[in-house]
Amino acid sequence: MTLELILRSAQPADAPAVADLIGGLAHYFLADPTAAEAGPFLENFSVDAVARCIADPAIDYVVACVGTELVGVAALRGQSHVHHLFVRTDLHGQGIARGLWQRLKAGAGDTPYFTVNSSLYAVPTYAAFGFVPTAEAQARNGVRYQPMALQAA
Repeated sequence: MTLELILRSAQPADAPAVADLIGGLAHYFLADPTAAEAGPFLENFSVDAVARCIADPAIDYVVACVGTELVGVAALRGQSHVHHLFVRTDLHGQGIARGLWQRLKAGAGDTPYFTVNSSLYAVPTYAAFGFVPTAEAQARNGVRYQPMALQAA
């Protein structure tokens, strides 16, 4: 199946759909989404928090759409840290994450080094982009993640 993917800059009106997409994927990055320690972390994905992120000039926020339906999101903070990269589960393996990453990377100009705190689930995706682990897997606020980095070519 070939998707007619549209990548565009996120708009404030996208915040509810972005928050809904990320919230639906919480089980991939939280050890226990119902644990009290996860609450403050999950607040980062509320509609208001996402809207602030989209509006922040230090964050390049991109959405992927098929038609008018939002199917993926990505954000690069400070032109070097992958802040968000999420794709709807039923569309994994369709090249959406790669398209979002390439868009972010191109928008970062000649940034020489990128970092990400990858969910353990997404480590193979980031590895396919060229990221390598920079430390042992870690846990904070109920989230298990792998620090990774990419030396840009």
